[in-house]
Amino acid sequence: MKKIINLSFLTVILVIYFSSCTKEVPKELQNKSTQDNSEKKMPDDSIHRNLKSADPHSTLSENNSGTKNESAGDKTIDIILKDADEANARYIKTKSEADKEACIEKQMLAANFLMFEADLPPKEKYKPALVRYRRILEIDPSNKEAAANKKQIEDIYESMGKPIPN
Repeated sequence: MKKIINLSFLTVILVIYFSSCTKEVPKELQNKSTQDNSEKKMPDDSIHRNLKSADPHSTLSENNSGTKNESAGDKTIDIILKDADEANARYIKTKSEADKEACIEKQMLAANFLMFEADLPPKEKYKPALVRYRRILEIDPSNKEAAANKKQIEDIYESMGKPIPN
């Protein structure tokens, strides 16, 4: 009989102990079992912009730098890439110092736009940006910005376990 009383007493103590260990829910969360997400919007950054325009049926055209742009879409990309290609062609033709500087400037503008601002998926922007950074380094091997950004793209490919494009 003494064992039953001790066992009952121990059980009551354990029930009281474990029931006091529950978490207390803050009052502001007690009334809201589900939060209303209808007012929340995605941040407007490059990753989320790419999700908005993921229409597989959109009309794409390929330009001479290897990137695909929406035909009626972002004309800024087309203009910047065209300017860079024209500056490169001028420099190849004339080899003048002024055209060299213009080529570096336009290539850097195009590469940075592709890498940091273009509303394109990574598959369509990193490779052409890498090509342009490499072109800058061909013309000016001491260009630190181009070298750093080229290294960043190469690190992205390595982190994904993919070969670095030629």
